Amino acid sequence: MTTPKDTALSACRQLMEPIIGILLRNGVTHKDLALICKQLYVQVATDEFGIRGRDTNLSRVAMLTGIDRKEVARIKEAMHSNEQSEQSQQHQDRLTRLLSAWHQDPDFCTPDHQPKPLDIDGEQQSFALLVRRYGGDFPASALLKELKRVGVVEPLADDKVIATKRYFVPAQSDPAALLRAGSVLQDIGNTLHHNIYKADSEKLPARATSSQRAQHALRFERRASNSRMPLDTALAFQQFVEQQGQTFLEQVDAWLSEHEQSDLPPETPHWRLGVGTYLFSNLIEPETPAEGDHSDDGEQ
Repeated sequence: MTTPKDTALSACRQLMEPIIGILLRNGVTHKDLALICKQLYVQVATDEFGIRGRDTNLSRVAMLTGIDRKEVARIKEAMHSNEQSEQSQQHQDRLTRLLSAWHQDPDFCTPDHQPKPLDIDGEQQSFALLVRRYGGDFPASALLKELKRVGVVEPLADDKVIATKRYFVPAQSDPAALLRAGSVLQDIGNTLHHNIYKADSEKLPARATSSQRAQHALRFERRASNSRMPLDTALAFQQFVEQQGQTFLEQVDAWLSEHEQSDLPPETPHWRLGVGTYLFSNLIEPETPAEGDHSDDGEQ
């Protein structure tokens, strides 16, 4: 009889296979991964399995994780929040937000949402003004250097610059690409985890706020696939998804920009909202008939 633990481990194998491929290509051994897993077991058990909103105590963490209490205490003492990953995510969000504004704010784009050439400095229609509005406290010169480096902003004559892309996607050779991959997998995983274990409208109080309803609602997660596609359709499908997916994401981006509150104080609770789209493709090799099996050769 298959147990929930067996099912969870089967799902884990599917989840971890592409992750292991990434780790092996970057020199990460199973010992390195085991150390991170141990830290994450302690972190998640502490954060998510407490009683009445409090952190889980050492004994309960030890019981849940199978790690002894002394080791749990040592890990909690030595464990640092994954600050590098969080900073990378914030940095990528900032660059994307800046490029989005360049395509949507009428001060920086044409009526048909094409980015205008901007002076690097100045009080009107300048990159410096764009950064002051949408770049947070990051220096304009550093942001411009990074956007040029990743090839989404190009210099023009007369000390002007223009955006060439609407979204920031780091190059495959860029370390930021790895950190972005981690954040994408985290977003997908968090949505699945929420839908399986946290979405429960029955827990809502009678007069629930919209924020409370959002916390307990199922999050949109769908797939459309077909396993009987001829080989010559793959490229056409990629082009179709590229076009339609980009159009959809631009509509989402416009909605988010329209509803954002840019002057929200950092200490005020707020949501990070978004949608991710991705294409998947698996080559299915033809089955090799077992020896003596002639069911496919026309014989009865």
